[in-house]
Amino acid sequence: MIITNSEIAVTSSTSPRIEFTLQDTGSFFGIVASIVMLFGVGISIISKINKISFTVDGIQEALKLHASNAEKIKDLEKHLAIHQQDYVNYKEANLASHSSLSDLIEHNWQRSESESNAIKGSIKELQGFLHRTNDFKVRE
Repeated sequence: MIITNSEIAVTSSTSPRIEFTLQDTGSFFGIVASIVMLFGVGISIISKINKISFTVDGIQEALKLHASNAEKIKDLEKHLAIHQQDYVNYKEANLASHSSLSDLIEHNWQRSESESNAIKGSIKELQGFLHRTNDFKVRE
């Protein structure tokens, strides 16, 4: 039997070393920078969407306010139309009353004028009679 010497390759029991090269480090920083930029772009997009959402909400509130004001204006227009019609009716009633009063005054004036003329005629007749019978002199 022949005895030979054998050698066994033995490695150390420590964990294997991970080594980073300059290229690996540059790639890692590039990936991190890209992720940060993506987050920045995402945040920018989200903030713009929020601004748009707030603007739309503000527009909705303004539209509700304008709709409420439009209803109030419509109600005021109805009230104004009612008051205008009341004024027109009041004016027409006053004009009719004025016209009827003018007609009544004109009628009474004509009647009193005719009665006054009749009285004047009677007075002249009486004066003439008194003048013929008693020597009555008419003073003017």
